[in-house]
Amino acid sequence: MNFIESLQNFVLGLPEAVQFIGVALAAMVPFVENYGAVVIGSVAGIPIWVVVLMAIVGNLAVVALITLISGRTRDAIMARKHGTAELPVTDSPSKARVRKLFDRYGIPGVTLLGMLFVPTHLIAATLVSFGLSRAGVLVWQAIAITLYAGVAGALMYGVSGLVGA
Repeated sequence: MNFIESLQNFVLGLPEAVQFIGVALAAMVPFVENYGAVVIGSVAGIPIWVVVLMAIVGNLAVVALITLISGRTRDAIMARKHGTAELPVTDSPSKARVRKLFDRYGIPGVTLLGMLFVPTHLIAATLVSFGLSRAGVLVWQAIAITLYAGVAGALMYGVSGLVGA
């Protein structure tokens, strides 16, 4: 049995009245994310709109927590290292290259495109570690999570219509 099947069995094993909470918990798992939770909840027979909403809530809750913890950790490290929470003025050549990519695509580009390749958890922590605004990161994470969950929900709605479920 693989990990996704285990999550599906977990959700299906819950009482019917609280299966939607299992979807939110599944959305908190890296690489399962909101779109995986939408699939799991749809297979469990939970209405698509509930699945999408709970996948968004679950994924966004853990990303917000990670963003806040990462931000505070970064502030503490920078304060200890440099006496301030601000980035030092001089960057190494490799940091300058990475910073240039962030400057080119910004938080929206990195967040929206990054979800195709890495978990939202890692994206949020990385963006905050570069000193970007926690509020800006959370806003764009919320937009991206909602967009991806909505697309996954629409696809699952279409698939359920095709198979007659």
